[in-house]
Amino acid sequence: MTENITNRKNIIVLKIMFVIISILFIIPSFIYLLKNGTIAGFKTYYNFFINDGKNKALSTSIYIFLFVGLSAIYLYFINKKGVFKNIKQLLKYVAGVSVIFIAMLPWHSSDIFYYMGVGELNSVYKQNPYYKTIKQYVNENSEVVQNDSIIKQGYINYWSNTTVVYGPIAQLIFSIFTKISFKNLDVCLLLFKLMNFIIHLLNCFLIYKITKKLKFSIIYGLNPYILMEFMGMVHNDIIVVFFALLSLYFLIKRKKILLSIVFLAFATGIKYFTILLLPIVILYYFRDKKSVLKRIFECIKYGLVFLAIMFIEYALYYKDMSIFTAMMVQNEKFSKSIYSGIVGLGVLNNTNTISLFGKTIGLRELATFLRKTIFIIFAFTYVKFCIDLLITKDIKLTNILKKYNTKLILFLLSLGTFQQWYLVWFFVTLFWQKSKTIKSILIVTLASEIANTIYMFKKESYVYDAFFILITAIIFLIWKKKIYAEKIVGGSTKWKYKVKI
Repeated sequence: MTENITNRKNIIVLKIMFVIISILFIIPSFIYLLKNGTIAGFKTYYNFFINDGKNKALSTSIYIFLFVGLSAIYLYFINKKGVFKNIKQLLKYVAGVSVIFIAMLPWHSSDIFYYMGVGELNSVYKQNPYYKTIKQYVNENSEVVQNDSIIKQGYINYWSNTTVVYGPIAQLIFSIFTKISFKNLDVCLLLFKLMNFIIHLLNCFLIYKITKKLKFSIIYGLNPYILMEFMGMVHNDIIVVFFALLSLYFLIKRKKILLSIVFLAFATGIKYFTILLLPIVILYYFRDKKSVLKRIFECIKYGLVFLAIMFIEYALYYKDMSIFTAMMVQNEKFSKSIYSGIVGLGVLNNTNTISLFGKTIGLRELATFLRKTIFIIFAFTYVKFCIDLLITKDIKLTNILKKYNTKLILFLLSLGTFQQWYLVWFFVTLFWQKSKTIKSILIVTLASEIANTIYMFKKESYVYDAFFILITAIIFLIWKKKIYAEKIVGGSTKWKYKVKI
């Protein structure tokens, strides 16, 4: 009895500490807003204390200390039973913590200002952002946009000279929110943050509805990485997760294949990787059809439904095939990936070549070759996966989602541009993985956020991408070594939580 009371007191203390640390994260944002009164003109990126680059070592160290503290409490919550009594109590706590992060300025990502800029370009100035860039329009119409803080902030964004790199559903969302912001940047940012806040709570609830495991909602809802990247930095991948979870919910729980396809098409209309789930959705639903020909027929039929929805989405903006140009341009760039790491290390060592098998090869050419090779491996294994799925008579969702997880890893490795917030893509199917896989992915999400501080300590530049990759890998390997040591001494490393379909 005394032990239970002590445990409850410890949990209460840690819940309060989690809130206090979250508040400490947003103090620099409050200081900035008190000083400036607006986020218009904000461009102090990768600087936790927003002090124009002074005392970088100190501010970075403070950030790491706070993040590690938040992560330690989070991992305790995951491994401790009875932290939350039910989903209602959890959602209230997640809502309280998430509201704190809403107050955080996007100090290590300017993507949200690109969302706003292309939205404003479309909704206010009636330009098609798939064919006209923010920079082009502002340069041609500087007098027209003088009183528009949204488009002006978009103009100073890194991506301002690039047409839209997202799908049409994303662009539709951007346009709606900028339209109702009436050229006010502060209002617009708040609206985007409120949207992510609501989506975050809905994702927590959907995960619980699908899995019936409160622990999985804790894993998602209180992950410091997710709070930082999607409440603080306002990335739109959280909306992709929402639509993809809805697709799985209607597939698994409601047995509604059409609605499942519709929501998957919405997810793909934001970011394209979710199309990889399409064969899984169709073939799992029609798993009782033993005839391969009948399965092929259903794939064609519902594949055409999916394509019809995508056609309607793109019809809003389509003029010609160049609408897909920006998507390809984005992937041709190297950023935060193993490929930019190769090129970046060369720059730091004042070389752009390497001697390999007696031949001198350019580092960029080597990186490009490696990326294409991994993409070919991904494409081959994914096609094989789909064929195996087509001819398998007894399809179990857990098994195919484990295999999908491997394909998604290969797909991420094949991208020239990688960002740590892409890891949230795994949360769509995370809860069908083995316990050790779930833990590994969670550690990688936390490690990537710590590794991201290399740009705070130095500067935002691809030349430090190799360090980002190495730091993430080192933290992950240290954790794996700890788990191995626990096994040797007889400690338990398994979670007894698994979704059964």
